[in-house]
Order: sequence, then structure tokens, then C-alpha cells
Amino acid sequence: MSRIDPSFLVFSDDWGEHPSSCQHLFKIIAQSYPVLWVNTVGLRTPRPTRGDLRKAVTKVKKMFAAESAATSLQEYDGNLDVLQPVMLPFAGNRAVQAFNRQQVVSAVKKKMRVREQSAPIMVITAPNAHDYIGHCGESRCVYYSVDDFSEWPGLDKDLVARMETELIRKADRYVATSQLLIDRIAAQGGSALLLTHGVDVDFFAQMSSEEHPLLKQIPHPRVGYFGLFDDRSDCDLLAEVAARLPDVSFVVTGEVQGRSARLEALDNFYFTGPVPYRQLPAVAEGFSVCMLPYKINRLTDAIQPLKIKEYLATGKPVISTPLKETLKLSDYLENAATAEQWQQTIRSALKGVPEQQRAARQAFLSSESWQEKSRLFLRQCLD
Repeated sequence: MSRIDPSFLVFSDDWGEHPSSCQHLFKIIAQSYPVLWVNTVGLRTPRPTRGDLRKAVTKVKKMFAAESAATSLQEYDGNLDVLQPVMLPFAGNRAVQAFNRQQVVSAVKKKMRVREQSAPIMVITAPNAHDYIGHCGESRCVYYSVDDFSEWPGLDKDLVARMETELIRKADRYVATSQLLIDRIAAQGGSALLLTHGVDVDFFAQMSSEEHPLLKQIPHPRVGYFGLFDDRSDCDLLAEVAARLPDVSFVVTGEVQGRSARLEALDNFYFTGPVPYRQLPAVAEGFSVCMLPYKINRLTDAIQPLKIKEYLATGKPVISTPLKETLKLSDYLENAATAEQWQQTIRSALKGVPEQQRAARQAFLSSESWQEKSRLFLRQCLD
């Protein structure tokens, strides 16, 4: 007999690759509801680079692993399964779209039969998954908008915009992480719930007994960044700031896409490489100040950076370029636009977080947990 209680079918990023907001939400939701998570293929056409080749090999291995790489995660008592159907990355090709739709729908239906799961609530974060709406027996579709993918470097802007338009047209309900994304959905007739990112305060506030090994050879004080470092970051700004503060070490811990020769030439700028997610608190503890040096443009106007609240939870001073979303958090962090402003703000931040700001942060973060965000997300899906 099929399950008639609420269950979820999620099309999003690769489970376990990096802790996205959707993964944070469904780690909690899966404790109470059955979840079938489908790893979707990326929106960008692969390039002949070492990084893209490595990702392609990893993806292919998942696709052809035993049982279509469907893995039951025991910590959720079998409530969450991860499915990796065979998919091709060339999203603009109609033949590829038809192939992917056939492969995905077939794999999903087969897995749902095994799980005795029917009429799930479909949740989509990736615009190219619009093609599966109406083919999986879902009871409704929720578009969880987390980014303006049409502005991401390397993507076909017009193609992604058309995909999102179709997704908005087909979806029944909407959740978005920033006001700009809310407005984009509203412009096409949808009404979305604004759900900013949450944070695991206890995880990021934990103290490490010793300094992370990657930082031991890097002099204090340290201004640090963790996470994916890519074209969103303003390397020219960072290079000028680092040159102005030769006695300060600037540290990037994470995967780097597109290195900057200017930064690599500086004696006080360090790329440590990535670390497992569980080690981020130990890395952050070694920072004197946490930084978010994003460019100000249409892409960053739409994002609500996941790491901002993680930074705040560490108890460290935080400095950011004045993004639309970080300006809303100016009671808890510092925004600075120019290299001169960054220089002055870093000098001040090295003295520590003022007590008034520390108290304000604690009060703010007390209602920003992923548990609370998942409750609000569920209400939008189920009501």
C-alpha cells in the first residue's frame, strides 16, 4: 500500500557535496517525512578544464554506481534516499532534454514504487528541473528560489531565464531567500514566502582545543574567508586591502575557481585549500576577523549569503562589502565598500566585537535556526 502521508521529492544540488540551504532544511524535514532527493545535473556546459573534468568523473561514477547511486541515510531511519539518475549536461539541446526527462522520470518512478511513496510534494531549486513537473505523480510543486542563476558566470543567461520562467509558470507555491528573488517571482504572477537562510549556532560557536593545522604557519592577525571562492569575490578590492595591511594575513579556505595572480603575488595572502564541513568551526576560530568580499552586481544583489550567519555564530568580527542583504544586518556586522574603508574597519575589528553588538547578535541568531526555518518551509509546503 502506498504512503498517503505527506512526502517529498526534491530536485536540487548533489547531496553531501556542500551544505546548501536546501540540504540543511531537508536534514531536518527528513526526520519526520519521507524524502527522495534527486541530484540534478548542473546548468553550465562543461569546459575542457581540470576542475570540470574532475567534477564530470565524479558525477559519472555516481550515475553508474550500484543501484543508480541511491543511498539510504541511516541516521534518518531510511526516511531519506538519494538518487543519481543518468543525465547529460547540455541543457540547451532538445534531444538532451528529452533524454534527461525520460531517464529521470523513469528512475524516480521506479524508486518511488520501491519506497511505496505516492503523490509527493515536489521541491525544485534548479531551473532545469522544470521539465519533470507533471511527470512524477506529484501532488504539487514548490519552487525554492535560492539564486539568480541567469547571472552566474559561464551560464547561458537567456536559456536559464527561460527555464526559470517555465518553472514559475508550472509551480504551485514559492519560497525565496531574498527580496530581489521575491520580486522576480511576483513579476511573473507568483507570490513567494521570504525565507532567509538559517544557521546551526551551536555548531559554529563550538571551541576547538587546538588550532587547525592549515593555519599554524600563517601569522596572526588573520582576516579569513571560508567556502567557495569564485567570480563573486572582488579580487581587486582584496589585493588593494591586503597591500594596505602588510602586517595582516588574509586567508581563503575553500575551493577556488579562477585564481587571481594579484592575490597570489602577495606575501600576506594565503589559499589553504578546502576542508571538510565539520572542520569549519576550527578554521574560523583561527581567524581574527571573518570577511565577505563579494562584488556588488546583479548576481550578488539576489543572494542571501549562507556564510554570513555562520560567521556571526562564530563570535568573530565580520566585515562585508555592502550587499543588499548584508546591509539589512548592519547591527551585527560591518559593511565597507572601498579599500580605505576596509582598511579602517579591519583595524577597528581587530579589537574584537563590541559588547552591544555581541548581545544584539545573540538575540538575532536565537530565532534563525534551521529548525525554525524548516518549520516555516514546511508550513508553506503543506498548508
